[in-house]
Amino acid sequence: MTLEDNKNVIRKFFKAFEAQDLEELQRLVGDDFSWWVAPTTVSSGTYNKAEWLPLIAGTFEQVDGPIKLELGDLTAEDDRVSVTMVGHVPFKGGKLYNSHYHLLFWVRDGKIGPVKEYLDTYHVGEIFGFPNAAA
Repeated sequence: MTLEDNKNVIRKFFKAFEAQDLEELQRLVGDDFSWWVAPTTVSSGTYNKAEWLPLIAGTFEQVDGPIKLELGDLTAEDDRVSVTMVGHVPFKGGKLYNSHYHLLFWVRDGKIGPVKEYLDTYHVGEIFGFPNAAA
């Protein structure tokens, strides 16, 4: 696959995410898929395919309106695609998640493998709660 092919896989992934199309997301991720989220948030850690898909399905159930993902720079080298992005996600209860991201994808044979997500950790806390917050 070419570097442009790899970028197109990532574009398809984000279109499927905006459409909340779990079947397409599942088709686009490979057996070695994992999703790592930067430390210090309630969602930080590494999720494998079997953990990530239900987590995203649960997130989609909480969405109240269209998801809009504004892709910025897409840079490809070898089997990696780097993406900058701004996401807009309205949630039930009125919260609006507007975050800035940098994501690094590994693409192998047209499937997404490991992913690293860097995001606005403070904004995650504002919307979803802060780790170790007093009950």
